[in-house]
Amino acid sequence: MDKNRLWVVGSVLVMAAILALGFVLGIQPQLAAASAANLDRATVEATNAEQSAVLAQLKEDFAGIEAVRAELAPLALSVPSGTEMPAFVTQLSELAAQSEVTLTAITVADALAYAPVVASVVADPAAEVPAEGEDTASEPVPAEAAAAPIATAGVPPVTDPRITASSFASLAVQITIKGDYNRVLVFVNGLQTGTRLVLVSGLSTVEADPSAGAPPADPDAAAPAAVAGLVDATISGLVYVLIPPAAAGVVQAAG
Repeated sequence: MDKNRLWVVGSVLVMAAILALGFVLGIQPQLAAASAANLDRATVEATNAEQSAVLAQLKEDFAGIEAVRAELAPLALSVPSGTEMPAFVTQLSELAAQSEVTLTAITVADALAYAPVVASVVADPAAEVPAEGEDTASEPVPAEAAAAPIATAGVPPVTDPRITASSFASLAVQITIKGDYNRVLVFVNGLQTGTRLVLVSGLSTVEADPSAGAPPADPDAAAPAAVAGLVDATISGLVYVLIPPAAAGVVQAAG
C-alpha cells in the first residue's frame, strides 16, 4: 500500500515537473513574444498616426503653394540668389529715364558678408519730391543750396535672426547722375522703392557745369535758364544677395 502511494506521489511530482518545464520552455516564450508583438504593433500604430498627421499638414500646405510662389517671386527679384547686375543696371537706366535725369556712372564693389549698418538717410528739409506730372523745370534750386552739405539722420537697422553673414551678402554701389535737383530726389525715391532692394546710405550733390559736354554756344545767344538747378549727384548704397548654403563659406572667407 505504501509502495503504491509512493508511485502516485512520484507520478504527480513528475507530471507537475513536466507541466512546469513545458510552461517555461513552451508557453512563457510564446507569451513574451505575443507581448513584444503587441508592443511593436502599438508603436507602429502611433508612428502611422503621426505620419498621417504630417502628411495631412503637407497636403494642406501644398494646397496654398501657388500663393507662396506668388509671394516669393517679387522677393526673389528684390534679393536675388546672384548679383544680377545686368538686370540692376537696366532698372537704373529705366528709372533715370522716368525721373528725367542722366545716368553717368555706376560702380559696384565685390560682395562682402552681410553686416547690419546704420543708414544715413540724406535729405534736404527744404526740398520736396514733386508729385507725378508736376513741372519742376521752372523751379531751379539755388546753386548754394545744391552745393551745400546736406544733413544726415541715423536710422536704426532692422534686424532679423534669419539674416546673417552666412545667408546674405552685400555689394557696395555708387551711382552718379546729372539732372535737376528735384528730379534727383525723384530718382533716389524710385531707387529706394524699386524692384531691387537698395539701401541708400549717402547722397552728395554739386552744381553741374552747364557747358560740360555741350556744343559751342552762340555768343549772341542768351544763357539758358533751364539749367540753373542742374546738379551732379553721387548716390552711395548697398544691394543684397541671398547666399546659397554651398557658397556661404566662400563669401565669409572673402570678407
